[in-house]
Amino acid sequence: MPFIQPQHHPQQQMPQRLSALCQFHNAPEVAPAHGLEYDDTPYPSSDKYPVIHTAASSSYDTKYTGKHAYNDNRPPRIIFGMKIKTFLVVAFVVMLIVVGAAVGGAVGGRALRQNNGGDGMWPEGTISNATSTTASSPTSATPTFTAATPTYTPLSDCPDSNNTTYTSAHSSTLSSTPNSTPPLYLTFTKHCALASPLSASGSTTLSDAFVYSFSDCVELCASFNVVSQKAECSVAVYRPGGSRPGNCWVGKANFDIGSSAVDEGTDVAVVVGGSKS
Repeated sequence: MPFIQPQHHPQQQMPQRLSALCQFHNAPEVAPAHGLEYDDTPYPSSDKYPVIHTAASSSYDTKYTGKHAYNDNRPPRIIFGMKIKTFLVVAFVVMLIVVGAAVGGAVGGRALRQNNGGDGMWPEGTISNATSTTASSPTSATPTFTAATPTYTPLSDCPDSNNTTYTSAHSSTLSSTPNSTPPLYLTFTKHCALASPLSASGSTTLSDAFVYSFSDCVELCASFNVVSQKAECSVAVYRPGGSRPGNCWVGKANFDIGSSAVDEGTDVAVVVGGSKS
């Protein structure tokens, strides 16, 4: 049997990457722009260009997390100008200070209330003083101001106005037509030196005041008639020599000039048409 020499097939070789040193040649080349330098070799052997680190190769064992593990050189995270660890320490210290201040304030306030024997709002003795001051304030606040009293002397138009007619100034506000006849309850007849009809039985005094003229007293009586639109007030009695609080009285009374007595210093005005009871 003839000997068959085994055939040797040339071993298939994988293409090999040229080293970094062999990549450079003497042919002209374009210089890279500044900032675009890049070396794609995992382990650069030339320092011609700066190396930009990229993420670790998939063939590199990234399970190692020791001190010399791969680092992407990212800047540390900053919070309020501090690293995370420093920020956490500072925040913890501040929190301790705030909690301590709150607890100390509560304890101190409680001790203050216990020492003062109350709610701690006022020291002992202050509450009683405040109470006594408040209680005595009405006495000390008694008004002592006295309003100035007018020194005018009430005037009388008697005897010149005796048995004359007086029309209230309210008639100008009630009349819609100029020069129209005023209502009878606003027209009065003045009488001088007569006794007051309001002193008789069955009379009614509506109001009194201190005035300075006979006409002012008649206007007071006319005001009641303006409101009621009738002769609610029929008599006005004026005593110019009277003193405060009143020298004028107005009201309703039966009046008969023939039976009225003479009274010097008392003037009487009666609504036109006779007295109205």
